[in-house]
Amino acid sequence: MKTHSPRFWAAAAGSFALAAVWLSSTGCEKPGVTSSGLANDTPAQSSTAGLVPLTNMVPIKAGSFVRIRQPVTITRDYWLGRHEVTQAEYSALMGGNPSHFQGDSNCPVEKLNWFEAEAYCAALSERERQAGRLPAGYVYRLPSEAEWEYACRAGSTNLFSFGDNDQAADAHAWTLENSESRSHPVGLKQANAWGLHDMHGNVWEWCLDWFAPYPETPATDPVGPASSKFKVFRGGGWNQEIQYARSANRFMMSPSNGIHFVGFRVALGPPVARSDR
Repeated sequence: MKTHSPRFWAAAAGSFALAAVWLSSTGCEKPGVTSSGLANDTPAQSSTAGLVPLTNMVPIKAGSFVRIRQPVTITRDYWLGRHEVTQAEYSALMGGNPSHFQGDSNCPVEKLNWFEAEAYCAALSERERQAGRLPAGYVYRLPSEAEWEYACRAGSTNLFSFGDNDQAADAHAWTLENSESRSHPVGLKQANAWGLHDMHGNVWEWCLDWFAPYPETPATDPVGPASSKFKVFRGGGWNQEIQYARSANRFMMSPSNGIHFVGFRVALGPPVARSDR
């Protein structure tokens, strides 16, 4: 099967002008893990009284991991979607479907920009709050980059959550090697150790953070940069080889761009201090 570089996909995007670069900090070596976008000024504990997470949310316990030899600690529990937001979920809430690959509503929604993903999270928060299932101190939102990778790794320190062997990827990920150049219904591949599907492959996933180089110091609930030019997206997709879906790899794109291999999944937790609004 012919493979293509990120530059090919940027050209194919036409007017979308994808600004994605493979940003794995450690090249082909075993990577570490990323930073957290958690707010320093949010209370460490919020009451869960009245909180009823969506049934497809997976609880993630607080913990620590390593990125580029530096420890990063997430001090609060949160929830993360078991799979990427589907076209059915998106259209039911937002009344439309921007996706390129239509025909199966269980495929992930894609071809939406970062602002549209954020708008979905805001609408979901409002719906659940009005229904009495979302108390003060909690919101549905995009995961921070650290929340995303911490959950992707699920306790592993390997290139992928399933190990270091690219040849084992077929059971876990839709990538260029097996995707037939399109997205697929969520949840068909094996979940990682924490019960999360499609963290590697299918569609790339928007994260909350503005892109910036990692600081070379330990971090506890760090907040990303106040502003930048690009937003981070993670996880690999149907459009690129499995090597790009490693747990530590970072890509970036203008938040106003939407393209047919980038979607998102939602997190549930305390609000994150964001200076991008």
